[in-house]
Parts: sequence; C-alpha cells; structure tokens
Amino acid sequence: MVRVSIQLKLALGLSVLILIALLWKIPEPLQDDSLWTDKIAHLLIFMILAISYLNVGTQGFKNFKFRNFGKALGAAALFSILTEALQLLVPWRHGDFMDLAANILGVGLAGIMVKTMHSLKKTV
Repeated sequence: MVRVSIQLKLALGLSVLILIALLWKIPEPLQDDSLWTDKIAHLLIFMILAISYLNVGTQGFKNFKFRNFGKALGAAALFSILTEALQLLVPWRHGDFMDLAANILGVGLAGIMVKTMHSLKKTV
C-alpha cells in the first residue's frame, strides 16, 4: 500500500479548495471592482499553492531536494492555466489573461522565495 504524505494531502486539498473557489458563483455585493485587489488575491493564492507544491516536490523544506523543483513549479503553473480555462466553461465566471498573469507571477515569486531561503540556509 502506498503511503501518502501529509504534505501531499495538504497540497491536493488546497488545490481542490482553490478550484472550487475559482468556479463558485460570487454574489454581486461581494464582487470588488478594484482591479488590483483581485490581482493581488490571485498572486497570493497561487504563491501559497506553489509553496505547497514545492514542499511536496522537494521532499519537504528540511530535506530539500532540488531534483523536482521545476516540476513542482510547472505543476502549479499548469494548475493556474487549468483554472482559468475551466472558468471559460462556467457561465457565471470568465477566464482572464491578467488573472493568469497574476497566478503565474505568484508561482514564480514562490519559486524565487523558496530558492533564496534554501540558498541562505546553506550559507548560515
């Protein structure tokens, strides 16, 4: 029997929650008209998601293995593309290139942050 790590369970659970949230119909009074609020939310959501994917892909931050670093970031970026594409199929949502850009930027920033933290840890 294959044992599933708690990190993988958390990453998958977070992915499901994000997918549900991004496809859910948002009531009109809760929709914010501010462009930047929406983009910052997308950036932060996908930054957190990418960090959770990196935690799984690099075998945890304590036992960091660089081997799957790119694959973990790629998976987070692909998930971002998937969520925006799925929103095109839902009548009350719409996929947006700027949302996708904010998502990918969040994934990239997560990669830079984790790589920098790991590099600093090695020098201390």
